[in-house]
Amino acid sequence: MKKIVMAVTNYYTSPFQVGSHHYARAFEKLGYEVLFISNPISPIHKIFANNEQLAERERIHDLGGERVGNITYYVPKTLFTPQNKPLLSSKFILDHWYNFSYPNILQYIKDKGFGSVDILWFDSPMFTFLLNKIEYKHSILRLADYSKGFSSVSNNQYNAEIAIANRVDTVLYSAKNLKEKYTDIKDKSKMHYISNGVDLTFIQESDKSLPVEYENISSPIAVYIGALHEWFDVDLVYRSAISLPEYSFVIIGPVERDLSQLEKLDNVFILGKKPYARIAQFLSNADVGIIPFDTVDHRDLVESINPLKLYEYFACGLPVVSMNWHQLEELESPAFLCNTTEKFINAIKEADKDNNQTAVKEFAESADWVKRLNDVLNILHRAVDK
Repeated sequence: MKKIVMAVTNYYTSPFQVGSHHYARAFEKLGYEVLFISNPISPIHKIFANNEQLAERERIHDLGGERVGNITYYVPKTLFTPQNKPLLSSKFILDHWYNFSYPNILQYIKDKGFGSVDILWFDSPMFTFLLNKIEYKHSILRLADYSKGFSSVSNNQYNAEIAIANRVDTVLYSAKNLKEKYTDIKDKSKMHYISNGVDLTFIQESDKSLPVEYENISSPIAVYIGALHEWFDVDLVYRSAISLPEYSFVIIGPVERDLSQLEKLDNVFILGKKPYARIAQFLSNADVGIIPFDTVDHRDLVESINPLKLYEYFACGLPVVSMNWHQLEELESPAFLCNTTEKFINAIKEADKDNNQTAVKEFAESADWVKRLNDVLNILHRAVDK
């Protein structure tokens, strides 16, 4: 059986199921054994980390990792971890945290039988050392965002990401403008655009019964599922909810910013974090999926986003209303793309009446993660043939 080590940012059971999570499951479907290692934790995390998520990461570490099918996932623990904070942002910590891990992360990888692998996969800059410490046939870095635009990413972490990019065989990127934004990547010929996707089998086989949280929420429902970071436009949702009192606006995701403006409204329901396994329940019982991103104050960051929720909404049969940016235009999806608040509000009403299910279904089917992974493997094969 072929093997892959995936060195990634988000732990496997995270409420944020991003591209690398889906690729891990796609690799498994194609017959790979997967070791999924996420960013490390340390005693210092108890000072500033999300306690609930930290507890889950500690649980995974204390169990020595967990295995689901042919995917083993693990969270390393070390004395100190790289953070964009005083002292912790130093290059020394970024380069050497693994030497202070317990148990030693390199020994853990070898004990699990992954000292020699077919593919070494990165989406985190914290694992540069693996390029020198384990044997691999192919190496891949996946860029899902422009990391330099995030306040949590230090200059040293960005430089480490560039160092990985310049050493790996292949760089994948999920938003077309990332190729030009990453000016420090020397060999552009090894950069390949692979769009985001959706796990159709997971969606199709999921429970789609009415969630108990919806029992006292009236239809029609406009739903948002995902991260509530700085690019989530609170004012846009507020003005939409005020203008459309007949709609219920449901927001699902870990609350990481001030939503007090929305909490005042009777037709806004902030449900917080929900297990990813229930995503089809919330989407299939809604009427429209919304992507209210701030394309004015955070335009530069949003331009590098290829939103996973777009594909998940479509896979559940939802019409989609989104603010517009170039990446979404180039996808040529059936989504309603809007440039102003007024158009966004009007589109919600129009989308609710829209019955273009054929286009929605076809777009979702074309974006299955296994299809995306086959495109990746074809790129690797072509590189070998050169």
